[in-house]
Amino acid sequence: EILDLIAGEYKVARKVPGCAELAQHEIYAWAHEGISQGKHVIRLKIGDPFVFGREMFRRFGVEANVIPGVSAAFSAPLLGNIPVTHRGAASQVVMCTGYGRNGTSPDLIQYHKEQTVVFLMAVGRLRELCANLINLAGYPPQTPVAIVEKAGCPDQRTVVGNMLTIADLSEQFKVKPPSTIVVGDVVNVLIGEDDAGESVTGLVQNMTQSIML
Repeated sequence: EILDLIAGEYKVARKVPGCAELAQHEIYAWAHEGISQGKHVIRLKIGDPFVFGREMFRRFGVEANVIPGVSAAFSAPLLGNIPVTHRGAASQVVMCTGYGRNGTSPDLIQYHKEQTVVFLMAVGRLRELCANLINLAGYPPQTPVAIVEKAGCPDQRTVVGNMLTIADLSEQFKVKPPSTIVVGDVVNVLIGEDDAGESVTGLVQNMTQSIML
């Protein structure tokens, strides 16, 4: 919908798991090409441009004007009906990336029951991430996990499980980027329970209005 509003030329970088660095170099090249030709260059990025963003215009001798945005770390859980903090469930929020420098795994913060952890750009290594959280960061295997896919789009989906099940559920429902992963007890605060009194698991569509188990 946003692309339909653009009157000038635009190019789309395909940032998919395994190709993010290549796409980033494409963006640098496109920006440099446009600046060299004296064009107005806009780097359109979802969310907050300074959250896991990369300043690139200064390297070309240009000082950019930055338009603030809302990070998916906060907007995606909200749209998925998940509060990142909630009295009695979580009093702090940690935001992490799924990929460190040169594609490495980031250092993980140790488990704290009243802490919500939001992972961005991590769905491509979800199984590895969950294993590391259990084995290296002390997370209980039953810790709730949710994935909010394509937050704010007509085809938004939310998949809910725990550390042991979420990777299989992600594969079952073919979850793709862009997706935001939420870890912690807040996942179940508003989504609630099924008819048997168990925490909902599986695919939740349209912000919990339709549930498929």
